[in-house]
Amino acid sequence: MSNRPLMELEESFIYGLWPRKLLIFEDHIELRSFELLREKTEWREYGRIGGVEIPGKRGFTNLLIRDNQGRSILIRGVERAEAERAGALIEERIARLRERSPQPGSPAPELVRKLAELRDAGLLSQEEFETKRNGVINAGETSSRPGT
Repeated sequence: MSNRPLMELEESFIYGLWPRKLLIFEDHIELRSFELLREKTEWREYGRIGGVEIPGKRGFTNLLIRDNQGRSILIRGVERAEAERAGALIEERIARLRERSPQPGSPAPELVRKLAELRDAGLLSQEEFETKRNGVINAGETSSRPGT
């Protein structure tokens, strides 16, 4: 996985001396801004992003990224074509992540259910059950992460 961003989008200077910058990476986005003369970085994984909005029809526009916790990132005064490109990159990565996430009926929940049955039947101790269940869950999370 590269440490270089796929795209950088910088807010217009009209909105402040130190415009905020959005960096789009393969597995997350970062918003860099200055607060009290220090750089501040907000980091969001694509799994926490609910969607992207680009209001307006032409010229300069805003890029609004909504997360699942009700917080938003707003990049103001960017060229519409660049906002659309950034929005498409983000939406594509969100879609990829959803494709990789365990779906209902995937093997992980079924394996955990079978482990619980073995525990209930007395064939596994509670400690063995917990260890094996955590292994199944961790294996599912690893396989759903980008780049794994």
